[in-house]
Amino acid sequence: MQISSKYSIPICCGLILIVGLAFFFKPKEDVVKSVPVKKKQEIATKVDSVSSFDVTACSDAEVKLFLKEFIKQFQTNKAANINRFINKEDGLAVFLRDGYYPILSFPDGIDDWIEWFDFKIYDNIVFEKFPKYLGDGEFEKTGFFYVDYKNKFNLDDFEDTYSNRTNEDKKPFRQLEQKCNYRADVMSLDKTTVLTLYFSIYKNSKHLVGITQDTVDDVLYIDKEKEFIPFDTEELVNEFILNNRRFCDLENKAYIDFDKKELTYCDFGDEPFPFSNYKIGPINVISDKIKIREIIFYNSNENDGFALKLSNKGAFSSYRIGARAQYIYEKCN
Repeated sequence: MQISSKYSIPICCGLILIVGLAFFFKPKEDVVKSVPVKKKQEIATKVDSVSSFDVTACSDAEVKLFLKEFIKQFQTNKAANINRFINKEDGLAVFLRDGYYPILSFPDGIDDWIEWFDFKIYDNIVFEKFPKYLGDGEFEKTGFFYVDYKNKFNLDDFEDTYSNRTNEDKKPFRQLEQKCNYRADVMSLDKTTVLTLYFSIYKNSKHLVGITQDTVDDVLYIDKEKEFIPFDTEELVNEFILNNRRFCDLENKAYIDFDKKELTYCDFGDEPFPFSNYKIGPINVISDKIKIREIIFYNSNENDGFALKLSNKGAFSSYRIGARAQYIYEKCN
């Protein structure tokens, strides 16, 4: 049927309007790009790995059984045996002091640090806080002491001035803080070192999450065979020196000779350091039993002198300076 030109233009305009409206109201999901789901799933999985962590508690007997096995393997000083207690995905917080340098590390095993833990520890397990250190290698009591430590383990408590990690650097390891629920402290059998351990001990997950060790404050002066010398006044120290004129460090082939008024130390090379005077400093308390005084050996100006430490065990020692050897001058035989 032929349509009159009179009506053809309005009809065409109407068709165009209908098609346009249909396109405008078409469902938007057909034209909007789909959003990748993979990244969202990965993030959700990572969050769930912490939030879904099984925190079913162990009995006291189960905790002690686990600690007993850990002690047994620690005593072997074999990395493979200790690594059995480390969750490689979570990692391990290791804190140590290399001389004056504090080191905080986050390995997935203890292999690179095993030589720092080559000592034997006490194995009698006690649920109580660590005892007081009395000094000169003595504690109030000995043993492997552990306590509840849930929500107390904090990576920021470790001095990190050497590595100087940012909060962002530590972020991947914050889960160690959340999972830790026990802390243990135990002294070495020779009572010179304290080992501190942080554990995550739950029914279906038992791991070591942190480890550190440090020597007792007066380790340099411990000598059970030596008696204490009179030390409380400068007069008593002077009297000790008057009665003991020569001190030797056999390992470093060094000496202090009060009759010749000279001493040897690596900084002075082959020539001894001559002195005409010495100044006795005030008492510095290192522990309940050990005290030291600084002794400055000098000539005309004490500011240009050389300082050593004298302990109430009757031995002189050098200050720790960089990579220099530690000098201990004891009464020559």
